[in-house]
Amino acid sequence: MINGIEIMASAAISQISRLDCATNNIANVNTPGFKAERFRFLKESAGLGTEAGRSAQGPATTIDYSQGSIQKTDNVLDLAINGKGFFAVQTKDGAAYTKDGRFTLNKDGAIVTRAGDYVLGRQGKIIIAENDIQISQGGVISVDGNEIDSLKIVSFREPSILVKLNKGLYRDPDNLAGAKKEEESQIQSGYLEFSNVQPIREMVEMINIQRTFESYQKVIKTISEQNKMATNRIGNL
Repeated sequence: MINGIEIMASAAISQISRLDCATNNIANVNTPGFKAERFRFLKESAGLGTEAGRSAQGPATTIDYSQGSIQKTDNVLDLAINGKGFFAVQTKDGAAYTKDGRFTLNKDGAIVTRAGDYVLGRQGKIIIAENDIQISQGGVISVDGNEIDSLKIVSFREPSILVKLNKGLYRDPDNLAGAKKEEESQIQSGYLEFSNVQPIREMVEMINIQRTFESYQKVIKTISEQNKMATNRIGNL
Protein backbone atom coordinates (compact mmCIF):
# COMPACT_ATOMS: atom_id res chain seq x y z
CA MET A 1 0.00 0.00 0.00
CA ILE A 2 2.83 2.36 0.85
CA ASN A 3 4.23 1.87 -2.64
CA GLY A 4 0.84 2.80 -4.05
CA ILE A 5 0.90 6.10 -2.16
CA GLU A 6 4.42 6.82 -3.41
CA ILE A 7 3.38 6.16 -6.99
CA MET A 8 0.35 8.44 -6.73
CA ALA A 9 2.36 11.15 -4.97
CA SER A 10 4.98 11.06 -7.72
CA ALA A 11 2.26 11.31 -10.37
CA ALA A 12 0.69 14.25 -8.51
CA ILE A 13 4.03 16.05 -8.34
CA SER A 14 4.43 15.66 -12.11
CA GLN A 15 1.17 17.59 -12.49
CA ILE A 16 2.84 20.55 -10.76
CA SER A 17 5.49 20.61 -13.50
CA ARG A 18 2.73 20.33 -16.07
CA LEU A 19 0.96 23.30 -14.45
CA ASP A 20 4.18 25.36 -14.46
CA CYS A 21 4.46 24.74 -18.20
CA ALA A 22 0.89 25.89 -18.88
CA THR A 23 1.16 29.01 -16.71
CA ASN A 24 4.46 29.96 -18.37
CA ASN A 25 2.78 29.71 -21.76
CA ILE A 26 -0.07 31.98 -20.66
CA ALA A 27 2.38 34.49 -19.16
CA ASN A 28 4.13 34.73 -22.55
CA VAL A 29 1.06 34.86 -24.78
CA ASN A 30 2.07 38.34 -26.00
CA THR A 31 5.85 37.79 -26.07
CA PRO A 32 7.29 38.13 -29.60
CA GLY A 33 9.01 34.99 -30.82
CA PHE A 34 7.90 32.85 -27.86
CA LYS A 35 7.19 29.21 -28.66
CA ALA A 36 4.71 27.24 -26.57
CA GLU A 37 6.12 24.55 -24.32
CA ARG A 38 4.51 21.13 -23.87
CA PHE A 39 4.94 18.81 -20.90
CA ARG A 40 5.47 15.27 -22.16
CA PHE A 41 6.69 11.87 -21.05
CA LEU A 42 9.46 11.05 -23.52
CA LYS A 43 10.79 7.65 -24.57
CA GLU A 44 14.49 6.96 -25.01
CA SER A 45 14.21 7.35 -28.77
CA ALA A 46 12.65 10.81 -28.55
CA GLY A 47 14.44 14.15 -29.03
CA LEU A 48 16.40 15.77 -26.23
CA GLY A 49 13.79 18.30 -25.19
CA THR A 50 14.68 21.89 -24.56
CA GLU A 51 17.06 22.32 -21.63
CA ALA A 52 20.72 21.51 -21.11
CA GLY A 53 21.33 18.24 -19.31
CA ARG A 54 17.77 16.99 -19.77
CA SER A 55 17.35 13.26 -20.22
CA ALA A 56 15.50 11.96 -23.26
CA GLN A 57 13.50 9.61 -21.02
CA GLY A 58 10.72 10.41 -18.53
CA PRO A 59 8.94 13.76 -18.00
CA ALA A 60 10.28 16.63 -20.08
CA THR A 61 9.31 19.92 -21.65
CA THR A 62 9.28 20.00 -25.44
CA ILE A 63 8.74 23.00 -27.68
CA ASP A 64 6.12 23.63 -30.36
CA TYR A 65 7.98 25.47 -33.13
CA SER A 66 4.91 26.18 -35.25
CA GLN A 67 4.45 29.68 -36.69
CA GLY A 68 3.01 32.40 -34.49
CA SER A 69 0.84 35.26 -35.69
CA ILE A 70 2.61 38.10 -37.53
CA GLN A 71 1.58 41.64 -36.63
CA LYS A 72 2.51 44.98 -38.14
CA THR A 73 4.57 47.51 -36.16
CA ASP A 74 5.93 49.88 -38.87
CA ASN A 75 9.38 49.84 -37.19
CA VAL A 76 11.89 48.95 -39.92
CA LEU A 77 14.10 47.05 -37.43
CA ASP A 78 11.19 44.93 -36.18
CA LEU A 79 11.63 41.76 -38.22
CA ALA A 80 9.47 38.67 -38.56
CA ILE A 81 10.42 35.42 -40.23
CA ASN A 82 7.61 33.88 -42.22
CA GLY A 83 8.80 30.29 -42.25
CA LYS A 84 11.01 27.89 -40.28
CA GLY A 85 14.11 30.07 -40.05
CA PHE A 86 15.79 31.60 -36.99
CA PHE A 87 17.83 34.78 -36.69
CA ALA A 88 21.48 34.07 -35.84
CA VAL A 89 22.92 36.20 -33.03
CA GLN A 90 26.26 36.46 -31.27
CA THR A 91 26.13 36.37 -27.47
CA LYS A 92 29.02 36.62 -25.02
CA ASP A 93 28.76 32.83 -24.68
CA GLY A 94 28.78 32.10 -28.40
CA ALA A 95 26.32 31.69 -31.26
CA ALA A 96 22.60 31.47 -30.54
CA TYR A 97 19.33 31.66 -32.45
CA THR A 98 16.03 33.45 -31.92
CA LYS A 99 12.59 34.10 -33.35
CA ASP A 100 12.27 37.41 -31.48
CA GLY A 101 12.90 40.11 -34.09
CA ARG A 102 12.75 43.19 -31.86
CA PHE A 103 16.05 44.69 -32.99
CA THR A 104 17.65 48.10 -32.60
CA LEU A 105 20.96 49.92 -33.21
CA ASN A 106 23.55 50.28 -30.47
CA LYS A 107 25.83 53.30 -30.03
CA ASP A 108 28.26 51.88 -32.61
CA GLY A 109 25.56 51.46 -35.25
CA ALA A 110 25.40 47.66 -34.95
CA ILE A 111 22.07 45.83 -35.14
CA VAL A 112 21.47 44.18 -31.77
CA THR A 113 18.77 42.41 -29.80
CA ARG A 114 17.10 43.98 -26.80
CA ALA A 115 19.67 42.21 -24.62
CA GLY A 116 22.50 43.78 -26.63
CA ASP A 117 23.54 40.64 -28.52
CA TYR A 118 24.77 41.20 -32.08
CA VAL A 119 22.46 40.18 -34.91
CA LEU A 120 24.56 38.38 -37.50
CA GLY A 121 24.73 38.83 -41.24
CA ARG A 122 26.62 36.72 -43.75
CA GLN A 123 29.70 38.84 -43.04
CA GLY A 124 29.37 38.88 -39.25
CA LYS A 125 28.15 41.86 -37.21
CA ILE A 126 25.94 44.26 -39.17
CA ILE A 127 27.11 47.87 -38.87
CA ILE A 128 24.89 50.62 -40.24
CA ALA A 129 26.22 54.16 -40.61
CA GLU A 130 23.11 55.87 -41.96
CA ASN A 131 19.42 55.96 -41.07
CA ASP A 132 17.76 55.11 -44.40
CA ILE A 133 17.48 51.35 -43.91
CA GLN A 134 15.60 48.87 -46.07
CA ILE A 135 15.40 45.12 -45.51
CA SER A 136 14.07 42.94 -48.31
CA GLN A 137 12.05 39.73 -48.02
CA GLY A 138 15.24 37.86 -48.83
CA GLY A 139 16.96 39.46 -45.82
CA VAL A 140 19.15 41.81 -47.86
CA ILE A 141 19.99 44.97 -45.90
CA SER A 142 20.37 48.20 -47.87
CA VAL A 143 21.38 51.62 -46.57
CA ASP A 144 20.69 54.66 -48.76
CA GLY A 145 20.01 52.25 -51.60
CA ASN A 146 23.31 50.38 -51.26
CA GLU A 147 23.41 46.72 -50.20
CA ILE A 148 25.69 46.21 -47.19
CA ASP A 149 24.92 42.67 -46.03
CA SER A 150 22.15 40.09 -45.68
CA LEU A 151 20.73 38.56 -42.52
CA LYS A 152 22.01 35.14 -41.51
CA ILE A 153 18.85 33.02 -41.35
CA VAL A 154 19.26 29.44 -40.18
CA SER A 155 16.96 26.42 -40.00
CA PHE A 156 17.51 23.02 -38.39
CA ARG A 157 16.99 19.44 -39.48
CA GLU A 158 16.27 18.43 -35.84
CA PRO A 159 14.92 21.50 -33.99
CA SER A 160 13.87 19.29 -31.05
CA ILE A 161 17.56 19.08 -30.09
CA LEU A 162 17.88 22.85 -29.62
CA VAL A 163 18.60 23.93 -26.06
CA LYS A 164 16.42 26.73 -24.74
CA LEU A 165 18.21 29.64 -23.07
CA ASN A 166 16.89 32.82 -21.46
CA LYS A 167 15.48 35.83 -23.36
CA GLY A 168 14.04 33.86 -26.26
CA LEU A 169 17.37 32.35 -27.34
CA TYR A 170 18.21 28.81 -28.42
CA ARG A 171 21.54 27.05 -28.81
CA ASP A 172 22.56 24.12 -30.99
CA PRO A 173 24.79 22.00 -28.72
CA ASP A 174 27.67 20.43 -30.64
CA ASN A 175 25.80 21.21 -33.90
CA LEU A 176 23.58 18.16 -33.31
CA ALA A 177 20.44 19.94 -34.56
CA GLY A 178 21.88 20.18 -38.06
CA ALA A 179 21.98 23.93 -38.73
CA LYS A 180 21.71 24.93 -42.38
CA LYS A 181 21.14 28.07 -44.41
CA GLU A 182 17.43 28.77 -44.72
CA GLU A 183 16.37 29.49 -48.28
CA GLU A 184 12.57 29.43 -48.16
CA SER A 185 11.67 31.73 -45.26
CA GLN A 186 10.75 35.35 -45.98
CA ILE A 187 11.67 38.36 -43.88
CA GLN A 188 9.01 40.95 -43.14
CA SER A 189 10.42 44.32 -42.06
CA GLY A 190 8.09 46.38 -39.89
CA TYR A 191 6.43 43.25 -38.47
CA LEU A 192 6.89 40.93 -35.49
CA GLU A 193 6.06 37.28 -35.05
CA PHE A 194 4.20 36.90 -31.77
CA SER A 195 3.88 33.76 -29.68
CA ASN A 196 2.08 30.67 -30.95
CA VAL A 197 0.41 30.16 -27.56
CA GLN A 198 -3.32 29.41 -27.77
CA PRO A 199 -4.87 30.81 -24.56
CA ILE A 200 -8.04 28.69 -24.72
CA ARG A 201 -5.98 25.52 -25.09
CA GLU A 202 -3.85 26.48 -22.09
CA MET A 203 -6.93 27.22 -19.95
CA VAL A 204 -8.40 23.83 -20.85
CA GLU A 205 -5.05 22.26 -19.99
CA MET A 206 -5.09 23.92 -16.55
CA ILE A 207 -8.61 22.63 -15.88
CA ASN A 208 -7.53 19.10 -16.85
CA ILE A 209 -4.49 19.38 -14.58
CA GLN A 210 -6.68 20.40 -11.64
CA ARG A 211 -9.05 17.48 -12.20
CA THR A 212 -6.19 15.02 -12.57
CA PHE A 213 -4.53 16.30 -9.39
CA GLU A 214 -7.80 15.97 -7.47
CA SER A 215 -8.23 12.38 -8.68
CA TYR A 216 -4.74 11.51 -7.43
CA GLN A 217 -5.58 13.06 -4.06
CA LYS A 218 -8.71 10.87 -3.80
CA VAL A 219 -6.73 7.73 -4.62
CA ILE A 220 -4.08 8.61 -2.01
CA LYS A 221 -6.83 9.16 0.57
CA THR A 222 -8.44 5.83 -0.29
CA ILE A 223 -5.15 3.95 -0.02
CA SER A 224 -4.40 5.65 3.30
CA GLU A 225 -7.79 4.62 4.71
CA GLN A 226 -7.23 1.05 3.55
CA ASN A 227 -3.85 1.07 5.30
CA LYS A 228 -5.49 2.14 8.55
CA MET A 229 -8.14 -0.59 8.24
CA ALA A 230 -5.50 -3.23 7.56
CA THR A 231 -3.44 -2.07 10.55
CA ASN A 232 -6.49 -2.19 12.84
CA ARG A 233 -7.35 -5.73 11.73
CA ILE A 234 -3.81 -6.91 12.37
CA GLY A 235 -3.97 -5.35 15.84
CA ASN A 236 -7.17 -7.29 16.65
CA LEU A 237 -5.69 -10.68 15.76
